[in-house]
Amino acid sequence: MTHAQDFQGNFTYRPNPFLEGSFLICRKERNGDVVPVGDYTVLDKNEDVRLSERKVINLVMRLNGEKNLVPLGEQTRSRMLFHIKPRPEDDPRTEIVFYTQSGQGVSKENAILTMEGFDA
Repeated sequence: MTHAQDFQGNFTYRPNPFLEGSFLICRKERNGDVVPVGDYTVLDKNEDVRLSERKVINLVMRLNGEKNLVPLGEQTRSRMLFHIKPRPEDDPRTEIVFYTQSGQGVSKENAILTMEGFDA
């Protein structure tokens, strides 16, 4: 796994030092501080950590306004679906559950993204 990745925008990521298979989504503040604003936790324990990291890189690229993301369909051999969970008005967190659909059977929970202070 690589170290923290820096992108041209305000967002970056880091492996979560407290939870294996989890990545911190961070925002670079004007003063240079890097502040965690969310996390991406892989629920599918069979997923290769390098693939999980590529998915996180795509999320961070999208948060930074990039539209040309890294295609992962050939590696996953599945479609990625998502559901934005409804939240109470007083809860600042947005939760998005990602699912994989391989074309056989029902979709399977793959990961959950939790972001604070963002409207999806």
